[in-house]
Amino acid sequence: MNEKLKDSVLQYFDRLREYGLHGEGDSVSVRTEEGIYFVDNSREVKLITPEKAAGEGALHAKIYAATDAQAIVHAHPDYVSAVSRAGVTIPAVIDDMAQIVGPTCRTVANAEAAAKELKKRNSCLISGDGAVTTGRTLNEAFTCMMVLQKAAICFVSASVLGGNKVINGFEARLMRFVYKKKYSKINTENNMEREGK
Repeated sequence: MNEKLKDSVLQYFDRLREYGLHGEGDSVSVRTEEGIYFVDNSREVKLITPEKAAGEGALHAKIYAATDAQAIVHAHPDYVSAVSRAGVTIPAVIDDMAQIVGPTCRTVANAEAAAKELKKRNSCLISGDGAVTTGRTLNEAFTCMMVLQKAAICFVSASVLGGNKVINGFEARLMRFVYKKKYSKINTENNMEREGK
């Protein structure tokens, strides 16, 4: 086992609690040539293979099989969980979301639907089960979860106050494109080195 990578997975799992993004059933993983470094509420980092993955690990394995994601965060922050229970889509109501998450974050029915949804995007809500975010690095997947919670807070709060001012689809896609092409590349390379990949 790569000890540096093992420590990074646990560190990002602990950050969920530190940043108030935690709940029951949280999990974090990273994909490597050896298998999947996976941690859940047990706080024990395990190296699992897709064939032997069970429970939360099976969700991660399905997503890795369907996407090119290298890291996954499955968490249950309070506002994200509320929106997932309501079964609605979070639109891009803040610039951060448009850039890092994309124009929308949809609610899907289950793990199979999540794997399918994550082929096209880096996050989705699972009905009654929080959200899953993906990235090229642990930091990217974690940052996506932070921004998704921030967007959910804004979305729910503005809904209570009478409505949201949504960033239009074209502008949101343009913001996402510029972010991916310009800002995230350097950050990704630095994070991969830091995380031990």
